[in-house]
Amino acid sequence: MTTSVLVAGSGGQGILFAGKLVAQAAMEGGMNVTWFPSYGAEVRGGTANCTVVISDGLIGSPVVSGPDVLAVMNEASLERFSGKVRENGIVILNSSMVSGRPSRKDVRVLEVPAGEIAASIGAPLSANMVICGALARAASVCGLSVLRHALKMLAARGKPGILEINTKALEQGWKYIDK
Repeated sequence: MTTSVLVAGSGGQGILFAGKLVAQAAMEGGMNVTWFPSYGAEVRGGTANCTVVISDGLIGSPVVSGPDVLAVMNEASLERFSGKVRENGIVILNSSMVSGRPSRKDVRVLEVPAGEIAASIGAPLSANMVICGALARAASVCGLSVLRHALKMLAARGKPGILEINTKALEQGWKYIDK
């Protein structure tokens, strides 16, 4: 089985890191993965997105034209990518920053107030980790313990407390999704 994920938002929101974390977690779970980043020349404040393909078989290409799961952190990304999600796919919205909703009725929409959740745990810059936790659970990418371990493998060294606060944010996103 293959699952394709597209994470999109603005540069500086941790979009590429969130996708890399999903890829690392799936890989640690024994899956084959690709991670394909894309960002505008301006980087911070510009567009940023990445695709992750997760499969128990061979992956022919990291390019994804119709993702199974779309996680968007801003309004522009919703407008740009929501029409590309496969039928019966999942759209995860950071409802703290995205007021619009897909007009399609053939996708499952999950509204996660990632900004508010991150702020409530004292980590307003960790909204990407909240979305990442929600995405991993909603798409059944991996278990929470594997996600935590993957974060530990990728966490920034020399930044006291960042692992702990990002782990908390992941857990909050995971818990927010009602299976």
